[in-house]
Amino acid sequence: MLSGFIRRTGQGICALRASVGRATTEPERAAYLVAADINTVSALLGWTPLRKITKPVLMPLLAGRVCRSTAPDRAVGLVGLAGGWAGDLALMKPGNIPAGAAGFAINHLAYAYLLANRGARPSAARVAIRAVPLTVAAVLAARKHPRLVPVVLGYGGLLATTSILADDPGLIDPDQPATYGLGHGGNLFLVSDAVLISRETLLASGTTAARLADAVVMGTYTVAQLLLIHGLFHQENLSP
Repeated sequence: MLSGFIRRTGQGICALRASVGRATTEPERAAYLVAADINTVSALLGWTPLRKITKPVLMPLLAGRVCRSTAPDRAVGLVGLAGGWAGDLALMKPGNIPAGAAGFAINHLAYAYLLANRGARPSAARVAIRAVPLTVAAVLAARKHPRLVPVVLGYGGLLATTSILADDPGLIDPDQPATYGLGHGGNLFLVSDAVLISRETLLASGTTAARLADAVVMGTYTVAQLLLIHGLFHQENLSP
């Protein structure tokens, strides 16, 4: 088990390096990395104006990779990122989680389609593992904000589906380092939203712990989106 974890971690690092390396040939990716870093640091330090400037540009910049691809299903990728963009904008307003979840639901429906289109299939073990954080999130929501339970279960199911499908070992192409990061991208998305729910239900706004949680949410989220998009649209011409 330990050797498998080490191997997968190494693959994730390789995929991240490949994703970041594309910044030398794709200016919009370089801009995405800068905006993501600024937003994460701003979240940690509580610099709200910089967060408001950088967050809305993240998904449009990442869409550059999809536009560069001639994949037959790239329109689905663009729709998914549009959903993520809408979710980002919604979550910039305090207490707007249901609206944010609606946008990201579109994002995950698109990812589920794209991953399945590339041959990803679920497994009982991967489903069981994701059921644990989903259950914990539902319990937290039920205790602190009961109105969020349907959102957590509905949106959480779509999020878990992305994580389950992205982590299918069959997606990994030994000759394409970008595909090594798909599972990591799906799992980091799950981590990001788990921390978001914990922050909303357990931490008071404006505290050091809340700012740290916000930074973790944005750091994991921006890396997750990068790894998923790079893994799904790593080539200029993909077969369906």
